[in-house]
Amino acid sequence: MADVSVVIPAYNATNFLAETLASVFAQTVPPAEIIVVDDGSTDDTAGIARDLGVTVISRANGGISAARNTGVRAARSEYVALLDADDLWMPEKLEVQVAALAAATVPSFSFTDFHTFDSRGVRAARSELRAHPAFRRTVRRAPSGANVVVSASESRPVLPDMYFMPSSAVVRRADVLAAGGFDESLPACEDTEFFLRLFKLVPAIAVMRPLLRYRRHEAQNTASPTRVMINEFALIDRIEHDRGRYPSADVRYYLRKGALIHHRIGVCEARLGRFDEAIASFETSLRERRTIRTFFALVATRSARNVVGRWCFVVLRALRRAMRA
Repeated sequence: MADVSVVIPAYNATNFLAETLASVFAQTVPPAEIIVVDDGSTDDTAGIARDLGVTVISRANGGISAARNTGVRAARSEYVALLDADDLWMPEKLEVQVAALAAATVPSFSFTDFHTFDSRGVRAARSELRAHPAFRRTVRRAPSGANVVVSASESRPVLPDMYFMPSSAVVRRADVLAAGGFDESLPACEDTEFFLRLFKLVPAIAVMRPLLRYRRHEAQNTASPTRVMINEFALIDRIEHDRGRYPSADVRYYLRKGALIHHRIGVCEARLGRFDEAIASFETSLRERRTIRTFFALVATRSARNVVGRWCFVVLRALRRAMRA
């Protein structure tokens, strides 16, 4: 038995919770305890968990960060393994991660590679970590099946975007508490914000094996890409006002990232034909940081208001795709 407490925040999770718990019961090295935090569900989430014999903590609905923090505070093991109520673990996940953490030369936390799946099965049998641009920038070489140390540095941000899933993380309970837990006031990006603070304290061991199956389904947050990017401004604001809690290279990166987000929002608006909104976003981006890319995007979008300009906009997009290929 591993000295691990599994913490599962759950809200109206009757469709998936039994399968998720089955993947925990199937671990080659079982955890010491399993805690399901029922976050004010209106269905039989708590009943399903109790029937399966796990510890259930019921609380008023407060969001996923509050539920995770409640579970961590109640945990009695040295390590905490986070797991969302709709994701699945591969049978050897805890065994591999606990062994990696035990072999580490310094205290660390761990996350793993993962696959995504939906009702039709695995969407792509690929390394989602290596496919993520932010992970490729952070970890230049990550051999398949190997363990890679990921740590904060003065020169390069360690978490320029959230490239791993919280459901793959195993963290020392003491480190979660030392980092301050998950920020319950953030409307989004709470996982990025927490793990930035955690990287300030300890490095990570990335297990380059897909030991998590991340489920995609209709009940998840389906906010538009523009709304998701707008939510990042709350994260940037939090970092700006409490810089000492985060790795210094990441602070510098996120304080510049506002201009990039405005640029991306402009691109999304332009693709939807909302040219006035796109122009406003590009102009805001240029006020924060002047780049040639945003300048040309602004010129192209202004031109796109007429027929000739629209054709130019289409050509520019085609050229960009060709350059990427």
